[in-house]
Amino acid sequence: MDRTDRQKLIFSRTWLLVLLGLMAIAAVACGSEDPPQGSIAEVAAGSSNGEVGTAPAITGETFEHGAFNLEMHEGKPVLVNFWFPSCPPCRAEMPDLQASYETYGDDVAFIGVQQLGLDSAANGQAFVRELGLTYPSMPDVESKVQFGYEVFSFPTTVFLDKNHNIARTWTGIIGEEQLAEQLDALLAG
Repeated sequence: MDRTDRQKLIFSRTWLLVLLGLMAIAAVACGSEDPPQGSIAEVAAGSSNGEVGTAPAITGETFEHGAFNLEMHEGKPVLVNFWFPSCPPCRAEMPDLQASYETYGDDVAFIGVQQLGLDSAANGQAFVRELGLTYPSMPDVESKVQFGYEVFSFPTTVFLDKNHNIARTWTGIIGEEQLAEQLDALLAG
């Protein structure tokens, strides 16, 4: 094997390792498609499907709705959805989140939180516009919200009760039926 062939082999192996690494990152970042089971009441009772406790602060500038602060929604349940544009499961659930916002948006505050890293804030804003999302979404500058909620798999949806305690954490794709079940339970509580 001459020098050129060795260089080509090294180059191809390097790209193969890079590709495998990116696939591993995407697999971990996009989380599971298997939704957890159980109700908000089960989680509140100490089930292992979620963690109950006071919600960390959420503040930031949304793409289209100005400033968002969790305190602006005192006495109102909140749905917090963690996503990023290049996550296929995140993209898949967005129409159901939009439909739920159209149904529950007067009674439940919605906030989408974009994880930055693989995608920029500009990518996030373009994504929101492309999908026609009308609920508030914001880039998570410095990942403060993500780390506060200990979210490391995407998509993840966190449901806060009217006192802004974490009532349920749902990791993976959530559909319109599951959203309705969780939001109805929050509003009944």
